[in-house]
Amino acid sequence: RAPCAPPAYDNATNSHMKVRGLVVVSLCLPGLCAALRPPAPRVRMTAGMTAASAPAAVVPNPASLVTGLAFTGGWVDVFVWQTYGCYANMMTGNLLRCLECLTALRWVDGAFFTALIASYVGGFGAFRVVDLSRRRRRTLSSVAPAVFALFALADLGLRLSNGSRWSILLLGVGSGVVNAASADSTGAVTCMVTGHLGRIARSLGDAVSGGEAVAPGSRRAAAESVRVVASFGAGATAALAAARRLPAAAGVLSGVGAVYAGLLYLHDRSAAGG
Repeated sequence: RAPCAPPAYDNATNSHMKVRGLVVVSLCLPGLCAALRPPAPRVRMTAGMTAASAPAAVVPNPASLVTGLAFTGGWVDVFVWQTYGCYANMMTGNLLRCLECLTALRWVDGAFFTALIASYVGGFGAFRVVDLSRRRRRTLSSVAPAVFALFALADLGLRLSNGSRWSILLLGVGSGVVNAASADSTGAVTCMVTGHLGRIARSLGDAVSGGEAVAPGSRRAAAESVRVVASFGAGATAALAAARRLPAAAGVLSGVGAVYAGLLYLHDRSAAGG
């Protein structure tokens, strides 16, 4: 099938596979959310304790959020690429496809990829607007319902339109929101691995060169990059393994939206200490 061509549907098995797909993907949610650390313990002031002598507040480690978002990002990108010939997260790939279509005078395809990139940029910017309007307080939990709604509506639109790729634009908005939340809350890019591979290579080069000792911060950054690459790869592998069993109308995108929303909400709750 040509890239971005609507998938073929088997109406006789659609309902059965929809339930099956929702069950399979939703199984990821408890495992990913369970990895989130519990709320930071509250420090009770005792007699003779001053603000200066009180223990510093525990800052929740975003490692679990990074891992969960990278795994889910790998899953959804492979699933969307194999099914619709585009990416939910990697706009570099979509830009290359857009230019390919435009140079081949395939104006409708070019318009689709242009709109997909614009929808992603719009979602990314929308998160920033919400974050600033809330003065950077619990923004992730406030956008979590919208993320789930966008993925679920994209899923619904694909089913109602018999796989029309234009419903993927809603997925682009949702992915933009998720990746903006990831970059803002963790400082890490979880939707692609190119930069992380460079960071890992740099760390290995420092270690092999025998030069000055590698700073602890650099080691932590390299360890984070290893975690992102491994999680992204695991998610992509899982999507490849499930691709033949989960058709486009299986409700997979709704499940992915639920995973994203759960990760954002629980991390925000943990960061707020309750």
